[in-house]
Amino acid sequence: MLPDRSKRYAGVDGEIERLVLAANWQLALIALLVLTLLVVIFPRKTLVEKLYQQETLDELTLSYIQNLYRADEKNADVALLLARSQQDKMSTQQLDQILWRFATAGDLRQRTEARSILMNGYDRVLSQHPSAADKARWTTRIIELMQQAKEDELPEAMTRQFAARAFGLGQTSLGLVYFSRLNVGNPTVVLEKYGDLALGQGHYTEAADYFLQARNSALTREEASRLFQKGINTLMAASLFEPALEAARQYVGDLASDPATLRFLSETALAAGDAEVAADYVRKLVFH
Repeated sequence: MLPDRSKRYAGVDGEIERLVLAANWQLALIALLVLTLLVVIFPRKTLVEKLYQQETLDELTLSYIQNLYRADEKNADVALLLARSQQDKMSTQQLDQILWRFATAGDLRQRTEARSILMNGYDRVLSQHPSAADKARWTTRIIELMQQAKEDELPEAMTRQFAARAFGLGQTSLGLVYFSRLNVGNPTVVLEKYGDLALGQGHYTEAADYFLQARNSALTREEASRLFQKGINTLMAASLFEPALEAARQYVGDLASDPATLRFLSETALAAGDAEVAADYVRKLVFH
């Protein structure tokens, strides 16, 4: 009653023939069906989107995200999810390595998220009193990040943050790009405030730049004249005579016919040791 295979004797009837459960193509087909079923039941994109809504990730979920990132480092959402959940544990260099490409590519949402995480990382390392080389490195990175973001529509909070950081780093022109997007009642007041802060820190060139930019946004001629003179006097106080005279020519604008401004400019030119320029201003004042 036993099947023929069970009646064979090893070593007498030769090697026992192995039963074939399934052909290779059948195994491949089964594997493909299982993978398809998993993708249908657990679509990766949907899962990542759901995880995106969570504030914290448990160890099992974090391990899953790490594996997803290793499998596809170009997946922006997976990289952002990993960096956001681990930003307090990762070094600034790790965050920069993971996210920099997504801060300058991908869709606007991904760029904005990457920039927010990176700025937090840069601020954290700068607050820890790094070496001069590291400070210069991460400060340069912040400026590059803000330069690349200036064409994008950013949330108001990030726009304010970038404006303040640009001004604080002496990037006046960049700060004005972001500042111009904010709905502020009187930008002149804010710019003069930044100028006073820079002056208090001994940054004369930056302070003068703020005062002269404020002069351009002044609402009255008297206010414009006051800020113009404040900017030029700031440069003169630092013995920056040539830059002061150049800034005077650049920013005088509609004040060129104002007698008080012309007297101020002639006196400034004399103090700077340029009698020829002083004489030009005196002639304009006399003919005026």
